[in-house]
Amino acid sequence: MTAIEQNLWQSCEGNKQVSPLSGTLYRLVESQEQIATRQLVDTLEEQALLEDMLELVKPPYPPKSEHLHYLLKTPFRYPPLKWGSRFGRTFEPSIFYGGCSVNVTLAESAYYRFVFWYSMDGAPKKKTIRTEHTLFSVGYHCHKGIRLQSPPFDQYLDLIAHPTNYSYAQLLGTAMRNEGIEIFEYPSARASDHATCVGLFTAEHFSQNSPLDREQWFCDIGAEEVIFKAVEGSDIVRFELSQFLQQGIFPMPA
Repeated sequence: MTAIEQNLWQSCEGNKQVSPLSGTLYRLVESQEQIATRQLVDTLEEQALLEDMLELVKPPYPPKSEHLHYLLKTPFRYPPLKWGSRFGRTFEPSIFYGGCSVNVTLAESAYYRFVFWYSMDGAPKKKTIRTEHTLFSVGYHCHKGIRLQSPPFDQYLDLIAHPTNYSYAQLLGTAMRNEGIEIFEYPSARASDHATCVGLFTAEHFSQNSPLDREQWFCDIGAEEVIFKAVEGSDIVRFELSQFLQQGIFPMPA
């Protein structure tokens, strides 16, 4: 890793690229939590009690998020995964990620459906697993934003959107945090056209306190493809495993 690669922020004179950002993001989340608790009890009263008990052992919500809908504040509640995230290291607070279009949101989600499939111990009992999801949208805005999909950062697309190595993007994420960046847009590593995604460092820059829209989706995942379908729609969105392979190998997060 060269000195330039180690510090993309300085190489691109990041401080000179800061500008206001605003837009609408989309996020897809599993809708299984209430379904799971309902299966463990006999009545709605018991379900409410169980969910209250579970709430007591979960990590606290971040400060200044009391007014937000749970779909907006929950991602900030939990620590990063064992590999961190695209722009967050394992010891840093979590980032709220979303896509700037439905298609890129589904592409990113399809990748993580495959991660789920190929992380299972042993062969799945079924050839296809169906899950239920909520796709929601919300506005975002800030004064200190960065567009990593635009010049001069776009010259480092291969590093920022590297399919297996997060280290370049994570160092950039740390630099952005240290400089007080509030929101950043970036090129997707999973969409074939590198469409734009967005990350929020804190819960303070949503334009609304609740999602603008919510839509229920089905997802069927198998060894070779992931299929999405809106519950109230007829269109099928399909992602083949081959779309994500690197030299014939599926790239797990790293």
